[in-house]
Amino acid sequence: MIIAIEGMDGVGKTTVAKSIEKSLGYKYVKDPLKELLEISEEHLKKISDKIFSYEEDKIKAWYLALGDIYALKNYKNENIVMDRHILLNYFWNGNKESEKIFETQIKLFGRPQLTIVLYASPEVRMKRIVNRNPNDPDLQKLKMKEYGYDKLVQFLEKYEYNYVLVNTQEKSINEVIEECKNIILRSI
Repeated sequence: MIIAIEGMDGVGKTTVAKSIEKSLGYKYVKDPLKELLEISEEHLKKISDKIFSYEEDKIKAWYLALGDIYALKNYKNENIVMDRHILLNYFWNGNKESEKIFETQIKLFGRPQLTIVLYASPEVRMKRIVNRNPNDPDLQKLKMKEYGYDKLVQFLEKYEYNYVLVNTQEKSINEVIEECKNIILRSI
């Protein structure tokens, strides 16, 4: 089973995904592009910085889609939990020009069996990011974009994803982890 943990920066995606790896025995997948290209994190960052320097969203969307496609094809017979899949790529790069990229990706390569979308207000997310690292570059992205979950839900509905929304706003990380584990166990 392939599970994607999605949501904006600061909602707890990485913590939840790593906990699912440990408690349910799923393989944790965060940077499938690094694995696909067999390169270091530093080299991947250099390539990503170059790609993201382009104005055109289609280039960025295709680039990020490569990792998602690789993970879906490479791990299709395994239990994996992905720390992000297609949603944030769509959030940042999805528009009329790039829509066909996302449609093609889903049509040709499918989707995770379950997508769990974690959400919280921008204020709560900002507070969490500052607590983990006051110099985190994600703080700049958070200032640029507000809520954005309506765009994500529209995408999930349009492409008929099996998804669940989990509000992390007033929950401890342990409560969120337990809720996500229960959702997964009910889906198996």
